Amino acid sequence: MRRVGATGAAALLVLALGGCTGAPPSPPQPSVPPPPTASAAPVSFETGTDVGNGRPDVSHDGLMVRRRAVIAVHPAPGADSGATRARLEQAGAAAGVVLSDIVPAVLDPAILEHISPELILALPPGSTDGDAEKLAGAAFGPAGSYPGVEHVHVDTVLVHDLRFTVAAADPAAVATAVAEEGILSDALGNYATALDGGALTVNYTGPLLSDALVEAVRNGMARAAGKELSDVVLAPRSTTGEGVDLSQEPELEAEPEPEPSPQESAGHAHDAGH
Repeated sequence: MRRVGATGAAALLVLALGGCTGAPPSPPQPSVPPPPTASAAPVSFETGTDVGNGRPDVSHDGLMVRRRAVIAVHPAPGADSGATRARLEQAGAAAGVVLSDIVPAVLDPAILEHISPELILALPPGSTDGDAEKLAGAAFGPAGSYPGVEHVHVDTVLVHDLRFTVAAADPAAVATAVAEEGILSDALGNYATALDGGALTVNYTGPLLSDALVEAVRNGMARAAGKELSDVVLAPRSTTGEGVDLSQEPELEAEPEPEPSPQESAGHAHDAGH
């Protein structure tokens, strides 16, 4: 990850897709869907990801996985994070770049050890590190020139870009049942829903999901719709552009070993003397 900017602490802004994901809508109170026929083994959820300290077991790649250029901003102590975000959004608007929210877990674990993001934004598909650097420069100027920012990082991350669809006589009722159960918010974090053509569609762009989490999402939707798991269709959100073959991707960078505290160092030195 390259460090490109100047002054701030603890907010992260990630630039990627124009189509922002969000919490499911609150559709009108519908009829109760039919009894579920799908079931799933319990899955342990972490919001938006099950990456933990490494890349999850993922077989859904190709056009379902995309690259995103990201900007991570460390605001200055006491800085107004809203103002920092506004500057990036203004710079994006001036450049014709639509920013959207994305969760910080898209970053590698080693990077998350270094920063604790509060603000997440994202650039459209196809954007590069260079585009992110230019946008950060337009928003904050040369390093050290904007008092609200301590420094800025840019990097490229991998995200899942997925669409789950299940046919339903009353898609609004299914959306309500899914929201009340909470399985999608637990598994995906942020997502967007659409109620079109006799089907419920869930769109997700965020951290890579393991196969187990993907199946848990399909099971949750099938259960709410009274369908079988196989009735929930998984596809890429877009069939154009360049996907990613995860088998060709390098391993994640290992987290740095924590440095011993002065007390620990002194203790080792004392032990060595005996």
